[in-house]
Amino acid sequence: MAFALVFDSVGAGEWLLLLAVLLVIIGPKRLPGMLRNFGNQYAKFRRMADNFRRQLMDMDTEFERAVNAAEREAAAGIPDITDLNPQPAEEPQTAEEPPKAAEGAESPTTPESPEKTETPEAWSADENPYVD
Repeated sequence: MAFALVFDSVGAGEWLLLLAVLLVIIGPKRLPGMLRNFGNQYAKFRRMADNFRRQLMDMDTEFERAVNAAEREAAAGIPDITDLNPQPAEEPQTAEEPPKAAEGAESPTTPESPEKTETPEAWSADENPYVD
């Protein structure tokens, strides 16, 4: 930005004066070589700046692709809300409720639970299968 401001404020007469001063100080023999060297350095600087800009753009594009892929992945797990007639989900049967049987059908029998449950700590050593 500052570079553009400097060159925008310099007029044609000032450029001619600058060229004349360079010609007197540097000399007509060395001036073409110095201008060529300046041009080469400027071209090298432009290539590096373009390469840097291209790498930043590639990183930005790569980041956008990763974000889009993550969004698609997250959206895949979300159900589609365009279905206006959803089917009610089946209620899972709990262990407390026996399954509903048709009228007139026999209800399934459940095994009777023992009155007293024993824990492994209550077993004696000869009854305990876990003790060697």
